Amino acid sequence: MRNCMAAGLLALLTGACALDAQTGIAVGAGVTVATADRDGDGMLDAAEVQALVERVFPPDRFTGGFWDGMRASLTAAYWARDLDHDGKLSVAELAR
Repeated sequence: MRNCMAAGLLALLTGACALDAQTGIAVGAGVTVATADRDGDGMLDAAEVQALVERVFPPDRFTGGFWDGMRASLTAAYWARDLDHDGKLSVAELAR
């Protein structure tokens, strides 16, 4: 999983000069969903978003109120993109 994400990010970074910003964001959203979608439905649910955030800021390594707030803020930023309020995040929603 980690190698897949790294490969996607490397492709995004090395090809960024050929992409406009919106295309780069869409590719990044696609890589995020592809690497974090555990049940294979093409969308991120609450457990998948939580796992994604905790991979970035692991609670066992980053402890205390600041880091709890950082995880909560990052989670809230993801859910602010759930425009249809179905409790799942699609690639299109993440790319907006």
